[in-house]
Amino acid sequence: MKRNTSPSSGTASKLIGLGALTLIISLLLWSAIDEWRFSNDRIGVYVSETDAGIVIDAVEPNLPADRAGLQAGDRLLTVEGQAVASLDQFDELFERYHEPGRALSARVDRDGRDIEITLTPGVPMNFGGLLAQLVLVAAYLGLAALAARYRHADMRARLLTIFVTLVAVEMALPEGQSFSGTTRAVILLFWLLGTGIQLSLELHLVSLIPRRLPLLHRHRWIVPAYYLVGIGAGFGLAALAVQEWFFSSGEAETSLLGIAESIVLVSWAVSVAAILGWQVWRAPAGRETNQALLVLTGLLPWAIYILVSTIWPGWLLLDSPLTQLVEDIVLLIFPASVFLAIFRYGLFDADSLVRRGLVYGTVALLVMILLYALLTMALPWFESLLGPDASHWIVTGIALLIGILFRPIRHGIERLVERGLYPKRRALRHRLIRAAASLSVHSELDALIQQLAANTRESLNLKWAAVVVVDSTGQALHSTFSDGIDGEAREHLVDLLDLRSGAFAQLEHLRRPLTVNRLHRRDPAAAEALSDAGAEVLVPLFFQRRMIGILCLGNKQNGELFRREEIELLDLFSHQVATSLENLRLFQDATYEELTGLLRREAVLRQLEAEAARAVRKSTPLSVFMIDLDHFKAVNDAHGHLFGDRILARVAEAMRERIRAVDALGRYGGEEFLLVLPETDLDGALKLGEELRQAVADLKFEPADGSATVRVTISIGVASAGAGQQDALRLAADLLGRADAAVFRAKTGGRDRVVHHEAD
Repeated sequence: MKRNTSPSSGTASKLIGLGALTLIISLLLWSAIDEWRFSNDRIGVYVSETDAGIVIDAVEPNLPADRAGLQAGDRLLTVEGQAVASLDQFDELFERYHEPGRALSARVDRDGRDIEITLTPGVPMNFGGLLAQLVLVAAYLGLAALAARYRHADMRARLLTIFVTLVAVEMALPEGQSFSGTTRAVILLFWLLGTGIQLSLELHLVSLIPRRLPLLHRHRWIVPAYYLVGIGAGFGLAALAVQEWFFSSGEAETSLLGIAESIVLVSWAVSVAAILGWQVWRAPAGRETNQALLVLTGLLPWAIYILVSTIWPGWLLLDSPLTQLVEDIVLLIFPASVFLAIFRYGLFDADSLVRRGLVYGTVALLVMILLYALLTMALPWFESLLGPDASHWIVTGIALLIGILFRPIRHGIERLVERGLYPKRRALRHRLIRAAASLSVHSELDALIQQLAANTRESLNLKWAAVVVVDSTGQALHSTFSDGIDGEAREHLVDLLDLRSGAFAQLEHLRRPLTVNRLHRRDPAAAEALSDAGAEVLVPLFFQRRMIGILCLGNKQNGELFRREEIELLDLFSHQVATSLENLRLFQDATYEELTGLLRREAVLRQLEAEAARAVRKSTPLSVFMIDLDHFKAVNDAHGHLFGDRILARVAEAMRERIRAVDALGRYGGEEFLLVLPETDLDGALKLGEELRQAVADLKFEPADGSATVRVTISIGVASAGAGQQDALRLAADLLGRADAAVFRAKTGGRDRVVHHEAD
């Protein structure tokens, strides 16, 4: 049956969630009020009512009773001059005479001696306990909010949402230390009923982790039995409690309620641990085993705690920071384990819908609150060990140190959370960092773009990736270089991402990666065309608020959709890529001229000086060509400058194809070119000169007006210097001057020839 996901259903869910949150906040405030009132009334004694009267069983150190001199074994005689024989009388007198800060007088019998004491009730409020309670409630509420995001798709998420919300409500309940007996009874009644419901929900939940127990398929009555047994147990305990309060005063009935409660809790703990243990044992190795194992890890400490508390009930009476700390840690392990199962091992078969920043911040905040809570809870221990004054300064210093170390603690927590909850993201981030770092080795823009497409495709396991680059004027898309996609598809992508297209405009506006699905709402036609081309994500490349390119990503090889964390990483990746891309382009713009792709005049002259210095240092030969295009002005005048530009570009390409990578060819000015040939003697230079001259002479150019084919020639002036030169600057100037003189002789001697100039 399809689940109702209509707007009305969503509104109802939000209202229920808001109601639960309001209830929990109200209960937390009630708990704070209860703690405040209890702190004002607290004396620090454990008493019991006997036939002889009220007897002091124990005195807590460093509290009002201890400071007033009360001792275990003392028998209370009077309070404010009024005789006291029962706990009810004591409560009545305490209520009548106690005011905040007011001392009370009392008389006690100690080994037959009548001793008068004066004590002032009230202790500092236990903020540590309240903070610990807040951390626990926040952890369970956070888990409920996370599970609720998946509730429409997964029964386990629905069960977990309800279960942990009930646990959060239970944890927010005040202890009722300052309340009347009736109020405490009502709180206990709700706690017992909630216990039964939680029992049912948790049995059902663990029967579905990681998969539904086969037994539930064969015996459909088991799930209803869970709820019948659990809710029945809750009502049974509540009935025993009501009987104890209203119909009996003996000790047997109290023991019966305690025994029944112990049986229910132990049965609950053993049952969920056994079911989940069976699930771990039968689950296939891998992710599902880890899911069940993590949830079991979260439940086992609680199950052990229940068993220990049943076998050794005195543990619960040890009212100490250690006892409370153990309880809090036991309760905190479960949400932590389930969080890990969801984020790391995909418990609900869905990607995280929670922003990592929120997870990092929440975990860091909870850890800091927990640290302060533990510090506050440890204050009485410090006082008993070191005294009030010294302990105050020590605790203050530790609190200050925690505050100072907040930032490194937060960074450490972020690293731990990312390693624990986001292993895939961490691995992808490292792959993208390596991919971005590898771009810095390229000195050619085309090679960098091709490497970028290949690295991105490999890092994300894509069918293809393409890079579309905006030209240096920012006016047009001039090329695309891709890996895993043919040339026709490349050109199609360029057309789809035209500067006037909705896709380009949206990317410029959003300044972050855009999925094709999201583009569909803004430009359906472009989105449909991109989808047909297999594009899934468009990543803009921005440099200083200017979009200089687009990284276009195709579908994944395995058919999976892009996860939010991948898109976020691509956004970060794009900034580093854009910087590398623009830096290289700026370098090329300063070093190479756009028309021919050759070195600019300044760059080729710098290369000449560098090679001259190298020739002097290593005692190697060096040759230089000055090349001039013959009758180029006449070609420009006859056919126009655009045609002349075509000739310049093609001549440059023809020469570049025939020289070595170590040679430096640049445009010296107009139709003149300068070629620097390291480690090349005169014979080698003359041979290359003839090859270049012939290659240019073989070129043919067809004018657009259909007139006769145009051919061009070049004149080359050659200057060479042998090994053993002493002055690099003089060598560079000498070679340049001789090459210039040689090309002049070539032009005056008839053009289309290679002429060399001997050294003086």
